Amino acid sequence: MSNALRTRVLRIKRNTPIGDITPVGNNGYGRDTAGRIFRIYTLEQLEAARKRRLVERDQRKFSFTNMRNIREITEGLSNKYCGYVLMLQPHIQYRMNVLVTNDSEGRPLTTDDLAKIWNVSRRTAKTVVAELERRSIVFANGDGGYTINERYHFRKKAGSDVDALIKTFFTALKRFRLSAADFGFVYKLLPNVHYATNVICSDPFAENPGDIRFLNERQIAEIVGMAEGKTKEALARLRKAGVIGEWKGADKRETLTVLNPYVFYRKNGEPDETLRALFEAQVDGGEGGA
Repeated sequence: MSNALRTRVLRIKRNTPIGDITPVGNNGYGRDTAGRIFRIYTLEQLEAARKRRLVERDQRKFSFTNMRNIREITEGLSNKYCGYVLMLQPHIQYRMNVLVTNDSEGRPLTTDDLAKIWNVSRRTAKTVVAELERRSIVFANGDGGYTINERYHFRKKAGSDVDALIKTFFTALKRFRLSAADFGFVYKLLPNVHYATNVICSDPFAENPGDIRFLNERQIAEIVGMAEGKTKEALARLRKAGVIGEWKGADKRETLTVLNPYVFYRKNGEPDETLRALFEAQVDGGEGGA
């Protein structure tokens, strides 16, 4: 990776403008001296947004994923089966980790329910569940329902391993109409999300910014177990859907893949302005404003 691109990416860690802000058009955005985009707010707008976030933040539901532990899943299951696991996230019951319906009843999911969630036949759902049980990803309950293993996913207060966790926001995730294989493609990237930038890298827990090695499309293909050509096609679909974004180097040959922080995010609070600008359409479309 070129020094210029590395410097550009690492600047994302800064939450304040560098130098003066120059307005860009009349759309409420400005650019600092480093070329970073910021939204310009009046004091009244900031206060209104602060009050709105206090209300909306508590309404966003999410699950935690242990980035280290799910390698046991991503390295052993196909993309499609990993997608089935990701599609279960909005159904994790708070504290109990039982898989439940999203309606007012909140009853435990049955095999028939799982078939509907995964858009497969009941026979296929039974086959999938059997494999997930065999790998101790889900456990069968005595009432015919299922519990997901909190070693991988859970909904409760984070413990001492908080730095190894990434959040999946339910409302945002459910907006996407993707195949199970494409959901699984994204799931396999979760162990490689950089804390400050949401960029896919080989060492997401590196403390020294200079040691971070961001992954290109060829290296991502190795992670997801696909040919490079098929990987590029999948990345294009996911970019179009808005699940991921990209940054390109000056020579256009260096492409870095970024996960949408309104769907998957490691940090607390709101994404920085550079990430907000990259996923502006998704922010304006719903959950991202919380």
